[in-house]
Amino acid sequence: MSVITLQSPVTVLYGVSESRAKLLEKLDIFTVDDLVRHYPRGYENRGMVKNVCELSPGEVSSCILEISSPVKSTRISSKAGRAMTVQKVTAHDETGSVALTFFNQEFLKNTLVTGRKFRFYGMVSGSFLNPQMTSPAYEPYYPGAELDDLVPVYPLTAGITCKMLSKLVKQALEYYKNIESLPKDIISEYGLMGLYDALSNIHFPDDAEKMKDARRRLAFEELLEFQLKLRALKNRNATGRAYKFSVPDMNEFYGSLEYELTGAQKATIDSILYDMTRCGEGVPCDLSRFTQPMRRLVQGDVGSGKTIVAAAAVYLCCKNGAQASLMVPTEILAEQHYASLLPLMEQHRIATALLTGSTKAAEKKKILEALRDGKIDFIIGTHALIEDKVVFANPGLAITDEQHRFGVRQRDKLSGKTALAEDGKSVLPHMLVMSATPIPRTLAMILYGDLDISIIDELPPGRQKVDTFAVGESMRERIYKFTEKLVGEGRQAYIVCPLAQETETSDEAYENGLKSAAEYCEQLKREVFPDLSLDFVHGKMKPAEKDKIMKKFSEGNTDILVSTTVIEVGVNVPNAALMVVENAERFGLSQLHQLRGRVGRGSHKSYCVLMSPVIKGQQAKGDSPSEKRFRIMCENSSGFKIAEYDLELRGPGDFFGRRQHGELEFKIADLAADMKLVEDTKKLADIITKNKQKEKSK
Repeated sequence: MSVITLQSPVTVLYGVSESRAKLLEKLDIFTVDDLVRHYPRGYENRGMVKNVCELSPGEVSSCILEISSPVKSTRISSKAGRAMTVQKVTAHDETGSVALTFFNQEFLKNTLVTGRKFRFYGMVSGSFLNPQMTSPAYEPYYPGAELDDLVPVYPLTAGITCKMLSKLVKQALEYYKNIESLPKDIISEYGLMGLYDALSNIHFPDDAEKMKDARRRLAFEELLEFQLKLRALKNRNATGRAYKFSVPDMNEFYGSLEYELTGAQKATIDSILYDMTRCGEGVPCDLSRFTQPMRRLVQGDVGSGKTIVAAAAVYLCCKNGAQASLMVPTEILAEQHYASLLPLMEQHRIATALLTGSTKAAEKKKILEALRDGKIDFIIGTHALIEDKVVFANPGLAITDEQHRFGVRQRDKLSGKTALAEDGKSVLPHMLVMSATPIPRTLAMILYGDLDISIIDELPPGRQKVDTFAVGESMRERIYKFTEKLVGEGRQAYIVCPLAQETETSDEAYENGLKSAAEYCEQLKREVFPDLSLDFVHGKMKPAEKDKIMKKFSEGNTDILVSTTVIEVGVNVPNAALMVVENAERFGLSQLHQLRGRVGRGSHKSYCVLMSPVIKGQQAKGDSPSEKRFRIMCENSSGFKIAEYDLELRGPGDFFGRRQHGELEFKIADLAADMKLVEDTKKLADIITKNKQKEKSK
């Protein structure tokens, strides 16, 4: 039998069949180490057991109860028109009874049997005299039963439960008993837990204090690894070389634009020109052919005009006889960039092409040949650009747009398509990275430590201010009528929902009234807007289907698009004048700002409406955290100001959503809560890097 290591596939663990391994892959769990590094997203404190007489409606509580009666199961219709079953049972202790309700769990009649005892954990509803629990967690209770006080709650997928993951993690932890990943002196200097203790206490904490210490150790390690990777990347780029371009007649470029650039746009273009030419006012140009590659991040709020800044860099590159590329995350965004930039590029005789996953085979073959032969100067595309078969004759500039949708590796793969100089050595392209996600400057300098940063903090004249309102359920009918009125005037609307569609885990959606794009769209068609054209889109759809629906909306053939946050970035529909966000309390401030940025892109007055059951009156005037966030949205239009507020006020995960930000995907570190660790690991990474360089130079 082969030796089991941390990189062994999860199938080496008892209970992991090939089919279960396939399910775990959906959670990015492939190896033993992946499993153990799949950290809980929270914990349930089930150890604080209360008697029934102590239960308070509105509180999450734990109690040990005996089943009083057989489970009764009834069939009902859900809000989406789909039949479901409801199971009801009563349980008691010596101080009172609790009515328990479950959904779609008919097997409970064989589990919750009269006379058996269980520990139940969940939200208490009803009243003091008649307490109730809906879909509580339950565990068999008997004398000597060893039940954990703090129970981990993991990110899941269909077919995988928290209980299942806990059992597998307990097995896997055995392989960490004699392993340490940090040097002893660092562990001692920073007062860190050992690796095995940290992993044990993050999954199965003895108490809250040990869990915090475990989290600190693991976050420290993760941030240190990130900081070291950034420095390695920066050092690699510093030793590389790129073509040093000459400065073309930029007045010819500026004169071909139909509008005046803002001061922030011009300043950013000047920085890019200097990076790619190493020439500027008062700076003499030497005659060397090569220079250090540009590595610049351009941050700009929604609508700040980053695309034209990128176009100026493309103009500089192509006028020097080199090729430029622009990679974006979606086909529709690639098509929109192509449509908007093609007329400008044609004016300057820059041959431009579009390459996406939908490009037909014959057309793709022609494009690849022309690119390889140097007949295409500028290519716009999706991930298709980083395929091995995409070869440039003379690459000089690689641009990635909506940077947070790409990881470091994807960005590097595009900028890694090098040219060969006469000396036979490779020449790197200059790299420009664009992001519409405002990040506070201090944080950006830490996270993008390998890049120089430019910020476009001015909006071009004529950009519409979007009026924002946060309203409660009592305003729903008025919002529906307002939507119908705007569509009647020829405008279009987005309605964004927190869920994609009802799934096997939709009990929460059913209980809390969460909207799902697919079902809500059908309900709106039937009951609210029968005479309008509606469609829905969400991230679980196949890319081709998603792009088809988005294209239909962008061409004006759909009145209302019901969607998840898949439309948060990179959709430009100037005719869309209304953004309605359902269950807005479920979204972070920066995410709400991105969604709002989808409207106000044309000449029409535009609106954003945040709908939330948290708002008890007509508008957000209360002191709840959600209502405070809503007021910030209504009172501020600057993405950078909102980012600062978000970092200060947000709950875990709102500022950087793990699903969205490939570049900033931390499993356990929290960039707002762990700023002290960020600073500590930054200093430590600098010391480690310097020491390595000293050793090399000896």
